[in-house]
Amino acid sequence: MRYATAGAFRQALDDRLKTEAARSGLGIARLRKRVAFELFLRRLVAVAPDRWVLKGALALDFRFDAATRPTRDMDLGRADDEEAAVEDFAAAQELALDDFFTFAVRRTDPLDDTDDFRAIRFHVTAELAGRVFDQFVVDVGFADSISSTPDEIETSDLLSFAGIERIRVPVLPLPQHVAEKVHAYTRKYGASGRESTRPKDLVDILLIAGSEPLDVASLRKALEVTFGQREQQPLPSSLPPPPASWEEPYRRLASEVEVESDLDKAFAFAAEFLDPILAGHANGAWDPQRKSWA
Repeated sequence: MRYATAGAFRQALDDRLKTEAARSGLGIARLRKRVAFELFLRRLVAVAPDRWVLKGALALDFRFDAATRPTRDMDLGRADDEEAAVEDFAAAQELALDDFFTFAVRRTDPLDDTDDFRAIRFHVTAELAGRVFDQFVVDVGFADSISSTPDEIETSDLLSFAGIERIRVPVLPLPQHVAEKVHAYTRKYGASGRESTRPKDLVDILLIAGSEPLDVASLRKALEVTFGQREQQPLPSSLPPPPASWEEPYRRLASEVEVESDLDKAFAFAAEFLDPILAGHANGAWDPQRKSWA
């Protein structure tokens, strides 16, 4: 840490975020949350290595360097239980590092209508120099396992000016990330079997399909493992179209990132990407530049 007091660091950090916002075009609020996320993850890496994996929009944000939709929460996956998660969050809250930040963690009720079998939520408040810096939510889902070894992604250099080094964070492998998005997209929710209200899943599928090559075998395995573990619906043979009610909320989300904003065209691209895998006809690897299996 290159600053002697919390107050001096807070002023320097505010200046750094203003400069970065002007350079990158990202909002200061998004950058502040990114700082809070990274410093809390720094604590989780220290107190609970190898017991969790980062999922959801924040994992894509790290992987694609903020080219994704903004997120106000953090999603973690674990293979153990609620008691272990609560203990790890308590340890993270108590850990003092050389960044002048403190974190207050509050457990809330179990979540309903989540895509995981079991999930719990924490509200986290980050404080710096005696004042609230940011607040966010962490959703922790529990599943049996993931289909392959987690990837490791390095955090940003937002804090390097203060001598705070980057860390490497375990993140969900892209094949499993796609599989979980497909599961959420196709799932029927609640006793009434209502359709998904999560156009963000389609946005994320398109973002991944347009950015990274994917191996047929890895993606098929991830789909089979994910649908097999959760057992809420069978693995479909083709991607169903999204509800018509998604048109406007999807357009708004898609406009925040570089993916197709027309819902019909977006679905057509997603189906071109996923249907050969779901039908068992794909071979080789997905080419994001040619937008085809080869």
